[in-house]
Amino acid sequence: MDTSINYRLPRNIVPSKYSIRLRPDFEAFSFWGHESIQLSIKEISESIVLNAAELLIGSARVTQNGTAFQCTVELDPELERAKLSFEGTLSPGDAVLEIDFQGTLNDQLSGFYRSKFLDENGKTHYIATTQFEATDARKAFPCFDEPDLKAVFSIELDAPSDYLAISNAPEISTVDLGEGYTRTSFDDTIPMSTYLVAFIVGPLEASEPYMSGDTPIRIISKPGQGHLHQFALEAAAHALEFFTDWFSIPYPGKKLDLIAIPDFAFGAMENLGAVTFRETLLLVDPDRSSRPELERIVDVISHEIAHMWFGDLVTMKWWNGIWLNEAFATFMELLATDDFRPDWNRWVSFGLSKGAAFATDGLHNTRPIEFSVVKPSDAEGMFDVLTYEKGASVLRMVERYLGPDTFRSGITSYLNAHRFANAETTDLWNSLDAASSEPIAETMTDWVFQGGYPLIRIAADGSHITISQEPFSYLSDPSKAGTGQSQIGSSWKVPLSIQIGDKHHKLLLDTEPISLPLASTDDLVIANAGGWGFFRVSYDSALLEKLLAEFPRLSDLEKFNLANDLWAQTVSLRVDIQTFFELIEAVKGEEDPNLWEVIISAFNLLDHMMPSAARDAVAKRCKDALLPILDKLGFEALDGEKEGTSRLRAAVIEALGTVGRDSETIAECKDLFVKEMSIESNIDPDIVGSVLGVVAANGDEADFAFMLDRYRHPSTPQEENRYLMALTKFQHPELIKKVLSMTLEEIRSQNGPFVIASLLSGRESGPLAWNFLARHWEALLERFPDNTIARMLSGIAALVSDESYYLEREIRSFFETHKVPSGEKSLQQTLERYAVSLTLRKKLLDIEL
Repeated sequence: MDTSINYRLPRNIVPSKYSIRLRPDFEAFSFWGHESIQLSIKEISESIVLNAAELLIGSARVTQNGTAFQCTVELDPELERAKLSFEGTLSPGDAVLEIDFQGTLNDQLSGFYRSKFLDENGKTHYIATTQFEATDARKAFPCFDEPDLKAVFSIELDAPSDYLAISNAPEISTVDLGEGYTRTSFDDTIPMSTYLVAFIVGPLEASEPYMSGDTPIRIISKPGQGHLHQFALEAAAHALEFFTDWFSIPYPGKKLDLIAIPDFAFGAMENLGAVTFRETLLLVDPDRSSRPELERIVDVISHEIAHMWFGDLVTMKWWNGIWLNEAFATFMELLATDDFRPDWNRWVSFGLSKGAAFATDGLHNTRPIEFSVVKPSDAEGMFDVLTYEKGASVLRMVERYLGPDTFRSGITSYLNAHRFANAETTDLWNSLDAASSEPIAETMTDWVFQGGYPLIRIAADGSHITISQEPFSYLSDPSKAGTGQSQIGSSWKVPLSIQIGDKHHKLLLDTEPISLPLASTDDLVIANAGGWGFFRVSYDSALLEKLLAEFPRLSDLEKFNLANDLWAQTVSLRVDIQTFFELIEAVKGEEDPNLWEVIISAFNLLDHMMPSAARDAVAKRCKDALLPILDKLGFEALDGEKEGTSRLRAAVIEALGTVGRDSETIAECKDLFVKEMSIESNIDPDIVGSVLGVVAANGDEADFAFMLDRYRHPSTPQEENRYLMALTKFQHPELIKKVLSMTLEEIRSQNGPFVIASLLSGRESGPLAWNFLARHWEALLERFPDNTIARMLSGIAALVSDESYYLEREIRSFFETHKVPSGEKSLQQTLERYAVSLTLRKKLLDIEL
């Protein structure tokens, strides 16, 4: 990238209000627009520069003090700008810019685009909808497309009279235009950034409004899906009321619509008052859905509504600060979900998500949470697990360290100070400093502006323990990661909560080791007491032995962290695998699904990596650990069983039927599946995904045909997704090839990348998927949204089985000549994970399991 180019718009002219009229054409897949932008002229100007991409500007004129200037338009496709020049000058003061423009309703799921669906009669319908974050509003209308250039928006939409039109603000009037068209006008918005503007037009149906205070809430979807609205409506109402109370600031919008879009590249988008979603994350029948599916929906709804304050009301000044929007919304979603369903133990299950952040942040190709954004499109690299999960984990660490009330006070102060405006990361730290009298700004610099995290070492020496830190990484040699210089930091100011016997210590660890007294050599030492720290812990052998012997005394999150940390140290070759097997023995009798999912993921990896001759040993360990759990739980849920049991049952069934290759488990799954095929009964939604996975992994063409038909004719969005992903688990080469070919046409472009990623990660399907990807690379790039390509490639890290490890040189050579359209950092991380996997596999080949 040429860093000499100034990618920021000049500030001599800024907008204050947009009045935009749009008319989509559903036959030509195009749209026409007219806008009037009220401008504030800051200095004498002879031209106006704003953003425009993939638009045809027909005419433009600027008026000041009654004098109108016709503009000549010069487009710069590379910088996505339009320069409007005119005879004369604009003086400091107000002016009005009017522009006529046209564009394409594209099929790339960005800008102003088209989404299609089939009705129950097989007829195709189209929706015109928007997705602007980060910098795609300029594809829908010429604008000052930078987050600090906030303005009020007044939207008018011309649409077929039988279509529903939606935007950020409430509808204020409807006019019949004749010829089957209606013009819908919407109220003014609050001042907001362009990336938050939304307009949706299509054959959609809305629920009756639910009033939360003065705010009407609606769920909007394709016709015939009204029976899938109620759960989302309840979750949205709870989130809106929860956040209004928590922030002590009224909801900044005038209404709240949640809209399900059939084709959507992201999970959801926080457009003020008009939040858009993937169907699977909004529409649901609770009686036919698993608990994790319901939890995910509540999470996402809460996340987007949290953005109404943190992101919409107060917005980052520039894209380097996008992490704070997303990290804070993730943190708040967890608070809200935990309040909505306390029995879900959401902060414990978040450990799995935090584990994904650990896995990425332990790579030399990690990145700081916040980094410099020169070109706006650089911000695309921030929409990853480091922004969301690591960012939220760091905020949780701060909240637990300061105390919830102090933390909340600082956040409220921050929002009030910057409402309707923009802020930077340091503004938040300064508010927390003021609320707490703690050096938060100084402490957080380590966590936000350098990559990685520490490994906290705890060693006992007689009557004391010594606490020290070092950077954690999976590969000891950065050169093996394909990077010249590691992005992992050297040290951190680490907020620690340490339990020694019955004494609790709260301290801040810096570069120098700290010594704490042991009252007795029998004291149990927990170095991440409560489990909220974003670091890993390594205990010396004596302390670890004590923890394993008294494992039941730990909290659920402490148990999870101990297992997760120990497995990470096994993968990084710091600990031999026999130590991890000792942990598995220690946890027998435990029933927390989060803990067991760490262990099951380890079994999965071992089964995938080990040579064929050693897989039986992995299967035996898997059955020894999990069969007692399944014998106790059974396949059927019992009335009154405790929360989490259904998740544990599902995880155990799938592991035993795949890794364990347990004949009785496979037979029971097939029996349940036969009943499903004959419509004798429906499989328990909490285990249906696992049953499908087991049947597919051991299935034939008849099983495939049934699952394919159910994918094509689902009763809910969740069922569609379940059967689609089950299709990726079949082992027969011809069935694998059929699913791969479906990604080129039949499977929605929003889902295709995830299907290929799943197939890449399969032991049998991986080599076939890689060959398909390499052969159809250009077609896949053209069909799939740019931001999903790196996710598609994530499955490459699993190409380490007997059948695929030989592909290493070919894979690295391929990406030397084939570039990804976005997400280069994510690709580097995937290739480093691949190197980690290969290194671990080499080590495992010398081990007797």
